[in-house]
Amino acid sequence: MVALIGGIILVVAVLVDLFNTLVSTHTSNHRFWLSRRVTLSMWSVLTKIAARAPEGRVREAIFGLFPPILILTLLVVWVTQQIFGFALIWWGMGGLAGVETFGDHLYYSGVVFFTVGFGEVVPSAIVPRYGAIIEAFSGVITIALVIGYLPSLYSAYSERERKLMTLDAGTEARIEPVDLMVAWAPNAKVDRLLSHFVEWENWVAGVLETHTSFPMLMLFRSHHWGQSWITGLGLVSDAALQTEMIKGARGDSAYWMLRRSIRLLQGLTRGVDLSEYRKQLDRTYEDDEQFIGLYNRLEAHGFELYDYEEARDHLLTLRRSYDAQLEYMIDFLGAPRGFWGHVIGHQVKRGKAPKSPNL
Repeated sequence: MVALIGGIILVVAVLVDLFNTLVSTHTSNHRFWLSRRVTLSMWSVLTKIAARAPEGRVREAIFGLFPPILILTLLVVWVTQQIFGFALIWWGMGGLAGVETFGDHLYYSGVVFFTVGFGEVVPSAIVPRYGAIIEAFSGVITIALVIGYLPSLYSAYSERERKLMTLDAGTEARIEPVDLMVAWAPNAKVDRLLSHFVEWENWVAGVLETHTSFPMLMLFRSHHWGQSWITGLGLVSDAALQTEMIKGARGDSAYWMLRRSIRLLQGLTRGVDLSEYRKQLDRTYEDDEQFIGLYNRLEAHGFELYDYEEARDHLLTLRRSYDAQLEYMIDFLGAPRGFWGHVIGHQVKRGKAPKSPNL
């Protein structure tokens, strides 16, 4: 009876976890979910390994291996738990011809789960016969859900990364928010600058929807070194924030894009203690030198700005609504600090032929 009840609990638990992870659009992040525990445990180990690796491409390569390994690991865990759970059920229930030990029941459970059907172990009672159909159906559903999950996951990833490829200020160095503003409005035309934030608001809304439906997606790294969706989000959000300093732009598309970013970041960090980040950031705001440099550069470019003190107070009020969440997510994901420009062209070493195209 104990084996029977324990097996039922294991099978039901893993099926509910499967539904929560792969099917439900209202994914629960409760700490007791098996998939959540496995993910966080693996991520903790990976971050410790990555911390010992040199910064740059090597560290990014280590992080890049995590998502596919995680998917395979979760599949193995889900399958193993179901096979073991059904083995406990068959062991507690009995009614199988040709089995003696628990190992025999485990073998039979695996054969039924994968619908192999060798036939050397046969259910002799009515309940085990129909139970075998249920386990086989559970196995088919598990594999089908994982296979069906992958196209949606990679499609969402592609959409996220495609837009990030347009994040360019015409430099190969680290892109600052003011660089984007100058690149997007070379003649200091406010309308041209605001038109970009309409597109980025749609991108943020898409990230909010997909990262809620597919939480695993936030762990997928960019193909391009020095770029990350979270730092890209921070870059565009700060550009939208600084646009609020410009007369004629306040409360327009930049503001609405910023609201989507705030909602996304607050949703990702719900329940996280951000007090230390809050203290550190507030100390950085005590120094006006960086803000003065920003104000002077925008004014020199030709933008008509609000009064310095009023603009500074308005920006700090808005930035405090998402800055701690943003910094926490960058640290949690181990993302590169800043968003770096695209490298255009390549250098060929003397005496060596260029590499073949990456087809």
